[in-house]
Amino acid sequence: MPTGSSLPHHIEKWKNWVLHEHEPDKWWIMSVPSAMIGLTCFAFSYFNHHLKAWNLMLKISISIVLIALICIAVLFARRWPNGSRPWVKAHLVLVAITVTYVATFFLDKEKEEEPDVLRLVSYVAFAVTSLSLAIQTQLEFFGEIVYFFVGLLLIGLMKINWWLAIFPGACFSYLLIILSSFLHELSEKRIPTHTNSSASPTYTETSFVDDTSSIGSGTAMNPQQSNNTDTGTVPLLAPPPVRSDDLLDGFRRALRTLNGLDRELAWELKRPLGDYLTDRSEEVPAVLGNDSNFLVDRISSQVLDELNRLMMNSTQFDDDLRNLVVDEYSRSRKRFLEICQVELQLNVNKKNTVKKWIKVSNITLRILFPNERRLCDRVFGSSSDIWGECFMEVCSEWARDLLNFADQVAKNGLKYQKRDYLPQLFQVLRAQCDLIIPSFELLFSNTEIRGALWTEAIKVKERLCRAIKDYFFMGLEDLAHADGRKEVVYCSVIIHDSTVQVMERLSDAFKERDTLGLILQDYPIVPVKEGMTLLASHISWMIDLLEANLETFTENSENASLGCVYLINNFSYIERKVHDTQLDTILGHSWLEEQSVKFHGYLEKYRRNSWDTVFGYLKLDSENVTEESMKEKIQLFNEHFGKMFYHHRR
Repeated sequence: MPTGSSLPHHIEKWKNWVLHEHEPDKWWIMSVPSAMIGLTCFAFSYFNHHLKAWNLMLKISISIVLIALICIAVLFARRWPNGSRPWVKAHLVLVAITVTYVATFFLDKEKEEEPDVLRLVSYVAFAVTSLSLAIQTQLEFFGEIVYFFVGLLLIGLMKINWWLAIFPGACFSYLLIILSSFLHELSEKRIPTHTNSSASPTYTETSFVDDTSSIGSGTAMNPQQSNNTDTGTVPLLAPPPVRSDDLLDGFRRALRTLNGLDRELAWELKRPLGDYLTDRSEEVPAVLGNDSNFLVDRISSQVLDELNRLMMNSTQFDDDLRNLVVDEYSRSRKRFLEICQVELQLNVNKKNTVKKWIKVSNITLRILFPNERRLCDRVFGSSSDIWGECFMEVCSEWARDLLNFADQVAKNGLKYQKRDYLPQLFQVLRAQCDLIIPSFELLFSNTEIRGALWTEAIKVKERLCRAIKDYFFMGLEDLAHADGRKEVVYCSVIIHDSTVQVMERLSDAFKERDTLGLILQDYPIVPVKEGMTLLASHISWMIDLLEANLETFTENSENASLGCVYLINNFSYIERKVHDTQLDTILGHSWLEEQSVKFHGYLEKYRRNSWDTVFGYLKLDSENVTEESMKEKIQLFNEHFGKMFYHHRR
């Protein structure tokens, strides 16, 4: 629904003239004749079709009685702005429903008959009457009755000729619908701004009188006289306390007016967020991210002033009234947040779950929550302690939902230990550290829930850090101790699965070295080595653990040379991955030299265990060597030489 500020000037001027709240007689004068015309035309049309045998005077008498009842109802509507008791409203709604169903009953009997002019005129008149009653009573139900009669009019015109419904019928219907769309704004402008003089008797200050004879003389001091007296005196009577029922009724009316703007405000939020929500942009628009007055600037100051006036003495509320106010306000604002959730599609789906959660967190903590906090300040005043309770009630549930999602990611990371899950852990951790925790500290300061939410957010952060640390180091420790003896026995040239997985994870650790370094500062596993950073010390420790485990695999190998080949291949793979992933930049030159010494040691051991053994078959055990023994030695040499050559070639 467009607001006054968003309408063109000529439309705004026409709307103010039509719905001018300072001229109630205008709509009363229109509603009385339209009601009489509508009822008269409808009665004559119905009598001519169905009650031709009735006495003419009886028909006229019935028409007069019905016209009189309608006029009384219209006259009563003039008094509506001065008071709106719930039981009166209920009776008026009942009457409106009865009229609608009675009209429907009569119309169902005439489905096969051609509509006459009198019937169409009655529809027009009844629509105008319903609109006038809606404007005077500010009951939106009468606006629905306008749509009912407009529909009957269009159907009747279509039965006569289709172009009558398209041109004159549609134009008239459009006019009434536009006027009906302004009803909500009119009710907003007419929210009662009760002053002390209208809400309760005025007790003004009076001066002390020396002449005591004036007391009890029957002469009363009126408010105007008392206002002209000295102002440095005390009142004779204290103002009576505000009735809780009256205060709550006014508070609810103002909140209903406020909720009437919810969908429009959500749409205004959606427009600048379009690119961010559709992934065409990765940044929250600065016009929204830095504007905590977005809601306050777009809500009528009359509504905000009325809410603030009603809550200006909130410190004096008893516990029951205080709880009712908090409940009403929180329910109203949660409705707005739910509309925003639907309009902005702030639900986290299975597809791009973490990415969607980060966007939802940004919109929630940088736009919605700051604006809700500012609105609470405007309504309750920053000096009142009730605003914190209301803000906490409105936002705490959604804030906990954000934390619960991050906590579930951390638990899944601890449970599954999968490489594909690692980017999600880092993304959620960064959002937790850079957005969630600072926003909770800022938004929920001076509220009772601030400590609980902040503590819960810190616990979620710790679980995320532990999940990441365990993936890189505790899980790697298990991989490094995996059994690799079968690979040594069956294929000496194989690269152990643990070697591949450990180096992959260490490569990932280097890519996330900044974040992982901060985590290890809080949760270290091994001490820092001399000349290395904390992260490099942990990576070096993990590689040493892996290499020690590989050496253990070869100790009990039946073929020592194959064990050496196995170690050489795995050590070569480790060294190659260290260079390829740039791990050498943090491990340092000393570590690389140590690895080179280990590698050449295994080469020398391989030479001793392989070729020395082969050439040993040609050695003569004694000087008396027979031809047959020599042939046997040469045969063994050729056999082992072929095997060795085969392994070398591979």
